[in-house]
Amino acid sequence: MVLIQDTALSLLIPPDVPEGLRAQTGRELYHKGEVFGTTWSLTLVRREQTDARNDEAYLAQLVNACRQTLALIDRQMSVWLEGSTITQYNALREGEHLTLPDPMALVVAKAFAAFEQTAGAYFPGLYRATEAWGFGATTVRDPVSSGLEYARNHKSERLECPRLRGTELEKDAGFALDLNGIAKGYAVDLLCDVVRAHPDTASCLLEIGGELKGYGTRADAMPFWTDLALHGDAAKPTYRAALYGWACATSGEAERCHRAGDETHSHILDPRTNAGAHTDLIAATVFHKECAMADALATALVVMGPRKAIRFAEEHAIACVLARRDGGDDHLSPAMKAWL
Repeated sequence: MVLIQDTALSLLIPPDVPEGLRAQTGRELYHKGEVFGTTWSLTLVRREQTDARNDEAYLAQLVNACRQTLALIDRQMSVWLEGSTITQYNALREGEHLTLPDPMALVVAKAFAAFEQTAGAYFPGLYRATEAWGFGATTVRDPVSSGLEYARNHKSERLECPRLRGTELEKDAGFALDLNGIAKGYAVDLLCDVVRAHPDTASCLLEIGGELKGYGTRADAMPFWTDLALHGDAAKPTYRAALYGWACATSGEAERCHRAGDETHSHILDPRTNAGAHTDLIAATVFHKECAMADALATALVVMGPRKAIRFAEEHAIACVLARRDGGDDHLSPAMKAWL
């Protein structure tokens, strides 16, 4: 444990770091841009034996490849983009089918798998509820009133996902697809693959809107670190985690919410109520080999609440940190404690 700004900062190190891990000697390069209404950044180490005189061209080539990949994801999975594949699907009539392109078919399959694994705590069918609460693409003048009205009229006694047969997705009545809880994490995974595929890349860290994935070490032999501030104050992190081939995603009430009087309405919606999840958890951070799954699971854990989330994390060996609403000690799952 180290001290930063008079605050105890717990270090988290993956237990599967290979022995004798070598520093990725080379030159560290960096880029930051905008995407999906947020920012994205790339930190990489270019191999030492390469020609430093064309570092700028090398970085530009990778950034361009990343932008093309992000544009592809946007065209397929953005509910903000008119004519995207997801908006085409949501406009179908009941019983109609749409052939999903790659990689959207893979992301939908992952979303449905997360739905099954979490028993519906993560649900990729909250598009209309998200819109009603003003957390989507539509501007809502009074999102709290609109959201509460939608929640009163749309209680979900039974949650179901439509049939996905290969790349054919059927349209069910009342189901409107929303991949915002997993697509950003998948984009992190995919961009990491794009960057690592270049033979000059020794190691990298990819981040989109606070979700990250790292491989290898920095040029100074230190890991790619990420600081966790689950209680909403970025200046006072409580954990510093090393990302050696791991991804990290956080879902929390502080990210986006509506406040009305003494009430807080989170953007994390409970699929059973179509209203903001209000449990004794305000945030969850999940470490996973896939950022897409870390993204979905972090949301699901907050929806579950502490007892179910703790039991779920233990049963599935998920490395996670759960932040309590009352400000008490965070809960670290057994898999997470192995990182301390």
